[in-house]
Amino acid sequence: MGRIFAILLLVVSLWVGLEVFRQGVDGAFGGALSFLGGGERERLELPSMRTRVHDAVSDAHAEAAARRERLLAE
Repeated sequence: MGRIFAILLLVVSLWVGLEVFRQGVDGAFGGALSFLGGGERERLELPSMRTRVHDAVSDAHAEAAARRERLLAE
């Protein structure tokens, strides 16, 4: 019985941790945990993974096109 409880506790704590990580304390579970975060704070707006990958791929395509044009000009 103790093992089942420990596994259940681990799964629930992992789920709560992931939700707080993804949405922040103010956004997770409809703000139910917002008292832990100290109230409204300004969030640091970081670009998402999708945005960073898109920018990296776009830069790589632009570099390849510039390299191709430079080689064709020679």
